Amino acid sequence: MKKPYSYYTILLAAVFLFAAASPLLASPAARVSDPDSSINSTRLWIVGGTMFAANVGIMAYYFTTFYNDNYAQRAPFHTFDDWYNADLNVDKLGHIWGTQTYTHTLYHIFRWTNMPETESMYWSSGLAMLYQLEMEITDGLYERWGFSWWDMGANSVGAVWPNLQRSYPALQSVNLKMSYRPSHAVKAGWIEHDYLRDYDGFTYWLSLSVNDFLPEAVEPYWPDWLAIAVGYGANRTMLGDGIYNSVNGVGQGEQEWYVALDYDLRKLPGDSAFMQFVKESLNLFHWPAPAIRFTPSAVYYGLYF
Repeated sequence: MKKPYSYYTILLAAVFLFAAASPLLASPAARVSDPDSSINSTRLWIVGGTMFAANVGIMAYYFTTFYNDNYAQRAPFHTFDDWYNADLNVDKLGHIWGTQTYTHTLYHIFRWTNMPETESMYWSSGLAMLYQLEMEITDGLYERWGFSWWDMGANSVGAVWPNLQRSYPALQSVNLKMSYRPSHAVKAGWIEHDYLRDYDGFTYWLSLSVNDFLPEAVEPYWPDWLAIAVGYGANRTMLGDGIYNSVNGVGQGEQEWYVALDYDLRKLPGDSAFMQFVKESLNLFHWPAPAIRFTPSAVYYGLYF
């Protein structure tokens, strides 16, 4: 039997409605006398309507797959400590990467409406955090999960990092990227709905633009587009269908560390706003490249994704 709705459920509903409709709160009035600087109200309404529909669709999907009586039971709102549990903190990197992807996408969407750059940065970071807060509050209402302050901390990093890079260009030399290939857990049918929880399949990469760190005398000899990345992933986070590999909340799987070549796809040609969006979007991912895994054992890959 479902538990009665609490004030946390009402709070979740309020967050959902604000997150879905908030793009429409930005004033379409001109910020300065130049008419070319005014927000395009038609585009803003398109953005608001699309985001509202997307948020409704995503939440409807989650409520019919994960947040239902067959998969998770309702519970009073609660928090929990999920630091270094079965997923070995791969999920924390996923929160950073996912939220930075939201922020990146929202920034370019708001710029498409002709919203000023500074305002676009504020709105993109704020809305990315709000969407993640919506999911985190929902987790807190189900026994299987809980509201995680660690997740919210990771979300905060992801929400501000892309716009810090815009404000301080030196930070653009360091980028978090993701690669994925389905793990044994997916192939064995242990994960049916949420591939985001296939922690064995994800690798997250801290990519360094080598050229930015080289002395001037050496810099011309290193290609601008060639980077080096350090990767982190996990293995054996699950032992079976619904069986997570942890003891007393501490993960017992294997950490996997990599070093690989990487590509800075922002160096591709094209300077239009659309091409900037495309290049930055592609640069969120680590594409196949030579790599070495050095823990838990040495493995050499001609191409690793």
